[in-house]
Amino acid sequence: MCDDTDQYLLKLENQETPTFENFVVGVNGEAVSTLRKIAQGGGPTFVYLHGPKGSGLTHLLRCLVPHQRFRVPMFDPKVKIYVVDDVDELDPGWTLQLLALQNAVRCTPGMHLICAGRVPPAQLPLPEVVRSRLGWGLCYTIHPLNDDERIAEIDRRACERGIELPLDALQWMGQYLPRDMRSMILVLDEADRLALMRQRKITLPLVREATQNLSIELLKPEEEGLFVVLGPPI
Repeated sequence: MCDDTDQYLLKLENQETPTFENFVVGVNGEAVSTLRKIAQGGGPTFVYLHGPKGSGLTHLLRCLVPHQRFRVPMFDPKVKIYVVDDVDELDPGWTLQLLALQNAVRCTPGMHLICAGRVPPAQLPLPEVVRSRLGWGLCYTIHPLNDDERIAEIDRRACERGIELPLDALQWMGQYLPRDMRSMILVLDEADRLALMRQRKITLPLVREATQNLSIELLKPEEEGLFVVLGPPI
């Protein structure tokens, strides 16, 4: 059974459906353009995406296939687009199923298989026969947003929702929160909920409280090479 925090996290995660429109492209324009073509019925048969945690790999895959029942789907002639996330974490059973899917997609015109992992195909801990097939098509590195882009994007989202986010709170989020948009959006949502519940404006202490409520682990600035200007975190 989930506790109240878990239930609220699930609620927040379901607030915004991943789409190409709400993906912040940054320097990933070519990759996103290719995936849009696939969504429209064109584009290459095979695409492999790789990048660090928080770069948006799962978001992009869910733009193409919002819901998927199995870790690696079985081939179905009626299905045109297949996605497989975290290929670097596949166990032997799922790896064999991926190999079968790769072969079936290759032999069937009009099909597409998009896979994603943390590292390029050559570095994956998978059998060579699977790694080589992941390199059959286009391969893109998905780059996460830099610090300025992340802060600008969370400020834009706050403004769109009529949320007044003070500069010190915005700077604190940029310094201490994990380097992914999902964490920043979760904190913004929770801070907004607290502010509405208490009939007050969002402040830095409220943002800190929101972060603590969500049990989000803070970065250690000294490990990130950041200069601390706002005092210690919570």
